[in-house]
Amino acid sequence: MTRVPTGIPGFDDLIEGGFIENDVILLRGGPGAGKSTFGAQYLHEGIEKYNEPGVYITFEETPARIMRNMWRHGWDLERLIKEDKLRIIRADPIAYGRYIEKNKDPNSNKETDDTTIETVLKQIFASIQEIGAKRLFIDSITSLKISPDPVDVRYIILEFIKNIENFDCTTLITSEINKDSDHFSVEEYLAEGVICLQVFRIAGERIRSIEILKMRGVKHDEALRPYAIADQGIVVYSSQSVIGREADVFSEDIFNPRGKADDTGIQ
Repeated sequence: MTRVPTGIPGFDDLIEGGFIENDVILLRGGPGAGKSTFGAQYLHEGIEKYNEPGVYITFEETPARIMRNMWRHGWDLERLIKEDKLRIIRADPIAYGRYIEKNKDPNSNKETDDTTIETVLKQIFASIQEIGAKRLFIDSITSLKISPDPVDVRYIILEFIKNIENFDCTTLITSEINKDSDHFSVEEYLAEGVICLQVFRIAGERIRSIEILKMRGVKHDEALRPYAIADQGIVVYSSQSVIGREADVFSEDIFNPRGKADDTGIQ
C-alpha cells in the first residue's frame, strides 16, 4: 500500500510513515485546537516536499482570511495558487440550499439537500481536476449538517464521504467535537481514520494532546501525545506522553510555542 506522509513533524511516526493513499481521514477537535492549521500544513508540505498539488475546501472562512492566517507560519499559499499547485475554494452549502430551493423546478421530485451536496461535490471535483490534485482538505464537515432531521443529516454525510472516496485524493476532513454522549457522528464510522485534537487545562496550564482513535490498515500509536502550534506549524512530540509516570506535561521543553529547539531534536 502506498503511503502519503503528512510532513507534519512527529506525526508520521505515529502512523507508520503516513496515511494510506486515497483514504478519507477525519480530524476532530474543538475551537482553537488547530484543525485548520493541521489541514493547511498537510497541503503545504505535500506541495513543497512531495510535489503533490492540493485543494482546500472551506465552508466557513474566506480564502483571503485563510491565506492571511497561514502567513504566520511562513506559508505563502498565494504563490502556490499562482503556480497552479493549490486551490482554495469557499463552498457555502447553506447558500446553495437557499438558491436551489428558490429556483427548484416545481415538477422535480429531487430533494433540495441532495441537490445541494451534488453541487458542492461537483465544485470540489472540478477543482481537483483543474490542477491534478492528490491531496484534499475539507474544513469542516459540520457545515454540511444543514437539515434539522438527524436521519437526513446521516444520509447527507454518507453520500458526501462515499463520493469523496472516488476522487483519487488522500482526504482530510475536519469536524467539531460534540460533547453530547448520545450524539451519533456517522462520519466517524465512515472515515478510514479518526484523529482527535484536544485542548484542556491542568493547574492553569493549557495542554494540547493528539490521539489516533482509529486508522484502518495501519498499526498506529494509541497513546495521548502532546503537540504544539509553533511558528513553523504543528509539531507532534511522538516520544512524549501526556499521561504517564514519565510525562512532564508542564515542561516548557515539551510545549514550545515559539518553535525553539527542544530535547526531541525537532525544530
